[in-house]
Amino acid sequence: MKIRTKLPLYTSVTVLVSILAIALYSVIDFRAKTLESIESYRKEQTELVQEQLKDNVNSAYNMIDEAYNLAQSAASYMAENEDMTSAIVNSQFLSITKINIKKMRFGKAGYIWINKYESPYTVIMHPIRQDYEGKPGEFILPETGQNVYEAFAEKIREGGGEGYLEYRFFKSAGSEEMYTKMGFFKLYANLGWVIGTGVYIDHIDEMVARKQEELNSQIDLTIRYITLFGIGLIIAASIILFYVVKKVTDAIYKVREQLFDMALGRVVKKSQEERKDEIGDMRKSLDDLISGVGRYSKFALSIGQGDLHVDFEPLSEEDNLGNSLLKMRDSLIKAKEEEEKRNEENEKRNWANEGHTKLSEIMRRSSSDINEMSYDIISSLVKYLKVNQGGIFIMNEDENNNSVIELVASIAYDRRKFHKKTIMPGDGLVGACALEKQKIYITNVPDSYIDIRSGLGTSNPRCILIVPLLMEDRLIGIIEIASFDILVEHEVEFVEKISESIAASLYASKVNIQTSKIGDHSKEFEKQKKELENKVKQLEKELRGLKRKIKLRENDKSVLVFNHN
Repeated sequence: MKIRTKLPLYTSVTVLVSILAIALYSVIDFRAKTLESIESYRKEQTELVQEQLKDNVNSAYNMIDEAYNLAQSAASYMAENEDMTSAIVNSQFLSITKINIKKMRFGKAGYIWINKYESPYTVIMHPIRQDYEGKPGEFILPETGQNVYEAFAEKIREGGGEGYLEYRFFKSAGSEEMYTKMGFFKLYANLGWVIGTGVYIDHIDEMVARKQEELNSQIDLTIRYITLFGIGLIIAASIILFYVVKKVTDAIYKVREQLFDMALGRVVKKSQEERKDEIGDMRKSLDDLISGVGRYSKFALSIGQGDLHVDFEPLSEEDNLGNSLLKMRDSLIKAKEEEEKRNEENEKRNWANEGHTKLSEIMRRSSSDINEMSYDIISSLVKYLKVNQGGIFIMNEDENNNSVIELVASIAYDRRKFHKKTIMPGDGLVGACALEKQKIYITNVPDSYIDIRSGLGTSNPRCILIVPLLMEDRLIGIIEIASFDILVEHEVEFVEKISESIAASLYASKVNIQTSKIGDHSKEFEKQKKELENKVKQLEKELRGLKRKIKLRENDKSVLVFNHN
């Protein structure tokens, strides 16, 4: 079943069920409220009756209380004058009061009676059944089997001196039919009397029944109106839904065709129809998706052609595909950067290895002359680094056996320099490097700073690199390099690493020279030793001759003095 058929059908059924549910709920709710209204009406009418009964009893109560108080005052007066007894006065006042109360009437058959509070509940006054007066009050309630006067007394005790009681009683003497009656009674404690009254309330049931009929008629009328209204609403809704659903489904079918084409990978054009409803929102979202797919394709094509910096924005923050494409681009950029970085590191490493190999070859084939070796090393290093100036200093001792730093080889602008320079440890940059045995690297050298601090002359380079030549923490010499271009990190590291090999080569050359000098000194020493031995032999020969001459002269007792230098 297509949506064009299902939607009106389901909607009509939903409307029908909703109307039936509303009607049923309305009827139940109206009926419940009706019952509440009837009960409230019954309660209201009952309270009116109770209020009227209470007012009548309170009136009789006040009359009795007033008569009692007057009788008490009169009795006090009579007791003082002894004209008559108080009992006679009380009897007269109370008799008058009972007569007045007996005459009280209200409603159709309302009256007041009086009986004793204590058992046997003697009836003191009854305006309708005078035959009850002076006799124990007794009427058994058919509902509970209890004496009604006893029930009055219990209600008074429970109510703190007064109370109500609903019971059934005969409307007239000799009548066999009993009707519901509402009674109110109140205790007059001074005399131990119960003042009571009651009225039949069967008219309330009749009023409630009439009210019930009226409400039932209203319920029936409401049901008919709801039914007619529901039928009309269903018909109208079905007609309206048919046209609305047709218009909606036509738009949905167009969207469906576009989605089918997109699912097959076809190129889909944007819709030209404008709507300002949910279908319009759906169409707009679909158009955005079509544009997004186009951007996806364009972006992927650019990435495939190597353009990793093409602009692209996802459809939204929750666009998983767009964000995934961005992550892919970032990953490719990162991979490319890492590859470039690896290539750069490889180039630096190869450059350093190549330089180390060239310098090592130069150091291996250098002559025994340490000055020539130093020049070969510094000239090759300057050329390889493509800097402007360079020099090598060697640690030596002067005639006073003090350590000095001597410039043994220097080059500037591809020309060998032959000037000599001697620096004391701690003097200038070279002296500071010799003293601290630490690299010194300075960029942006101020004008004329090199005149004071450098050992290479009066040029003004942009950077100066001074590296100690150490072998097992022993300072062999110092390399100083000056350049108009800033040396980068890997070039500085290269000089630091190659300095170890240079230090070892210079140290070996220096040791060889010293060994050669020691050999020459040994040969000269042997030659001098032989000459001394010959002289010693000659002197010994001369000494023997002198000794003979001395002996001869001693014989002649003459003294011969020799003076020999």
